[in-house]
Amino acid sequence: MESKVTAPCLNSVNEFEAKAFVSHNLPPAPERPLDSDCCGEGCVPCVMDIYQQELELWQEECALILQGGETHNTLQDISSQEEFKLSTKMYRTFPITKIDNEATDIIRVRCRLPPRQSLGLLLGQHVIIRFFGKDGISITRQYTPVSPLTAKGFFELLIKIYPDGRASQMVKEWKVGDNIEIRGPMGHLNYKSNKFDKVLMLCAGTGVAPMCQVIHTILADEEDDTYLRLIYAARDYSCLMGKEEITEWRRFWNFACLFMLSQEPANAPWRYKHGEEVQHGHVTEEVITQGLGSTQFDKVLVLVCGTRSFDTDVLTCLKKIGIHETNIHRF
Repeated sequence: MESKVTAPCLNSVNEFEAKAFVSHNLPPAPERPLDSDCCGEGCVPCVMDIYQQELELWQEECALILQGGETHNTLQDISSQEEFKLSTKMYRTFPITKIDNEATDIIRVRCRLPPRQSLGLLLGQHVIIRFFGKDGISITRQYTPVSPLTAKGFFELLIKIYPDGRASQMVKEWKVGDNIEIRGPMGHLNYKSNKFDKVLMLCAGTGVAPMCQVIHTILADEEDDTYLRLIYAARDYSCLMGKEEITEWRRFWNFACLFMLSQEPANAPWRYKHGEEVQHGHVTEEVITQGLGSTQFDKVLVLVCGTRSFDTDVLTCLKKIGIHETNIHRF
């Protein structure tokens, strides 16, 4: 009888990897996030959930290699195929067609899709990108494309380069023609056209990315009269992402944006564009209250995305103001 090879148990990953890698040249297990990488706020998906998924994918790949078969996780450049669909369990490769400097330590990356095909995300969803270090160990990061959900033939990402970030060091090596590995979609947002009078978006840094997705979608719907108010926190004006899109969105009657700059230099070398709202300082309870205006609390949806400390502070303010948690969505 043919013996059946099973995947290793998750609680013996290190032991399996040590033996199997040496004897069968199997890929090393994905890197486990630090405990501190989990904020403990019940994010969906949590970084630990994603790690669990990565372990399961690695197990299946190792088992198939040991059986002498091809892995169903085999990468394919799908950008030239007529039809494709993202998978939460398999990585697909997408070629980079353009890389631009967006802001201080921020790049905008454009990837190719098949002609007349969109990425297939729903509102509030994002993707997972896998990186491989020189040691062959993989790590993952979550990104929300900032291009419209309906964009065909391409999608775009805004990525911050951190001086000591492990993934950032790999992103810095990207060049046009390289392929990036993506799976998904992940996440969700329960939104219905005209259900709310206002959507108040509170974000910091790269947290503007999911807000871009929401703004694109609502403003593109001529039947949706929901008012959008974006409060965007950053260190200074040079760190702001998506300024060109925001300038275009300001032409809509139902969109407004406030830049909240915490460390703007007194003699900054840049100039603000005509009509831009800029304040110096942090997002406080008073700033949020002003953003809410006279809108009834049960008629407002508040979206939050930023650093862990930013989210904690903002959620505390919202609780004090009296916004019910069912009217708050944290990306």
